[in-house]
Amino acid sequence: MSVAGWIVVGVLAWVAVALVVAVLVGRMVRLRDRQVPEEPFPRPAPPPEQDPSWPHTGGQAPRTPEPRRPRG
Repeated sequence: MSVAGWIVVGVLAWVAVALVVAVLVGRMVRLRDRQVPEEPFPRPAPPPEQDPSWPHTGGQAPRTPEPRRPRG
């Protein structure tokens, strides 16, 4: 076989190996993406609706106090 023939065989082998590696990497990425939760952080709650019965708070419902944290 001539030198040009060996070059063609080498290029074809290189392309074949590159395709196999690309398919494997693509599948690994796809499997990894399936494991990630769709929404890692919960969305914040929407603000309370305006309530005209609370005029001293500007029409908003009062906030509930946060629970105390234990000391120690």
